[in-house]
Amino acid sequence: LAVQSIAILYSYWEGYVQSSFRLYIEYLNSLNIDFDMLCDELIVFHMDKTFRQFREYPKKVRQKMNFYRGLKGHFEEKQHDIYPMVDTESNVGFEVLNKLLKQFSLEEFPEHWEAYTYPNSNLKEMLSVFIRYRNSVAHGGDISSEESITQEVYSKYRKLIDDLMYAMHDKFLKGIQEQTYMKQDDNCF
Repeated sequence: LAVQSIAILYSYWEGYVQSSFRLYIEYLNSLNIDFDMLCDELIVFHMDKTFRQFREYPKKVRQKMNFYRGLKGHFEEKQHDIYPMVDTESNVGFEVLNKLLKQFSLEEFPEHWEAYTYPNSNLKEMLSVFIRYRNSVAHGGDISSEESITQEVYSKYRKLIDDLMYAMHDKFLKGIQEQTYMKQDDNCF
């Protein structure tokens, strides 16, 4: 059970990230903002998710015409609901978390953040080890004796996840208050 606690904690963390962004997107969609008034990062996020053809351009003429029609229809409308889901890449570590925050023009986490700095491990290292533990457990790998999951290890990562969840909540609130989702001088956050 102790070993599985890390996998459970990770699923709690990933679920929180997905749910938080979904709720943030729902809020943004409820504002009925003209699409071209949103910041560029958010527009690119939406376009990339809505039109996957940007990543793999169609080869057949009919598929190209459908892509063109979809784009044409998209740009004829002033308002669009932002694509409702984020990709956590099944490993919400430091890079993925900051990538998501950046896509929504929210403040990213620094590598050295609050208690996660010298003499302790920095945030990037803490999340990296947490993901390594999680992947070892989730994929049936062995955990060496120096990496055994004790109550102390679980408590350390539980605190990390709690700290991150509260900080993310604050980042969403700050984004709402400062309207970082809007175009601002041709730049976003």
